[in-house]
Amino acid sequence: MIAAAPDSGAVELPRMLWVPAGVLLAGTPASHVPRIADEELAGEPIRLGAFYIDMFAYPNEPGAIPTTSVSRDEAAQLCAAKDKRLCSELEWERACKGEQNTTYEYGDTYRAAACGTGVGIEEAARRPSGERPQCKSSFGALELHGGVWEWTSSAWGRGGRTNLGVLRGGNAQAGELVGRCANALGRAVTQKSATMGFRCCKGDTNEAIVSLALKQGRALESQSHVDSGRLLAVAQRAADSAMATAKIFRPTSVWTWRPVPNDELTVASGCAGYLHGRPEGCVIIVFRDSRPDDAPLAALNVDVGVGEVASAGDARHLRFRALDLGGALYTRAITYVYGRVDISDVKVR
Repeated sequence: MIAAAPDSGAVELPRMLWVPAGVLLAGTPASHVPRIADEELAGEPIRLGAFYIDMFAYPNEPGAIPTTSVSRDEAAQLCAAKDKRLCSELEWERACKGEQNTTYEYGDTYRAAACGTGVGIEEAARRPSGERPQCKSSFGALELHGGVWEWTSSAWGRGGRTNLGVLRGGNAQAGELVGRCANALGRAVTQKSATMGFRCCKGDTNEAIVSLALKQGRALESQSHVDSGRLLAVAQRAADSAMATAKIFRPTSVWTWRPVPNDELTVASGCAGYLHGRPEGCVIIVFRDSRPDDAPLAALNVDVGVGEVASAGDARHLRFRALDLGGALYTRAITYVYGRVDISDVKVR
């Protein structure tokens, strides 16, 4: 059976779904989390033609264990034997996101139970098809996540590494991250694994590809030109901050932070002012310049004056250090994880 409007021109094909022509917002916008900035397009609109996709992973039968331990070419041959083909990775993503371009096949809010995500892939790959009817996209594609990784026909295309093939779907302990329609995995096309399967598509192939350049400057560098108005607007959004009613932001340090390729953040510390030589309303804020709503990714009220930011092992980890008003060393860890930022509340003396 198929899911299609009566006037779509689609014909019924056993256990295949009709995906109409439409616009895919490929990848994840920079303002959304979680996100893998060096592996995903930033919500780029791409128009795709109509195609069919199997309801389930191959052999596309409810109750069957998905076929695994095949290379990409072997998967393509098995699809061709049924007069089908491997899906491209963007076709797969379109089938997952549906007409509304949702983050997960079932909506924008992560629900582990819907697809059974958040468990190890070795366990998940043994699941029979059809056990989780709630794991369904608006086009009717079932269990795109929660089970095996699925080969696509696409080359990796991130940072020019076209020697890898792309798998979609799958499962992992990090279910909120891996369970997203935009998530992908790059592997050698000859690789075979008991956790890697596939599903088939049919119809004219969409030629659109993911081509993502990786931009990475220095991990951390001091800013010489500071937009004090923007800093104040972001600082005022920090919860429980005296900045909320401040008229000016007096920065003590401002840094550009590039924790991973294709993501650039600003880290700033500063105060609303000084009273009798003592700083008042001081904050550390981390924000993304491209975000229009002035909401900080992370913010913390601090009882310090001048502070410094330094790398703490690798580009995703920083350390803020200063002397508090009592003259003791004050340290905060700033950590980046898939687009989210955390400032630790542990005070080290």
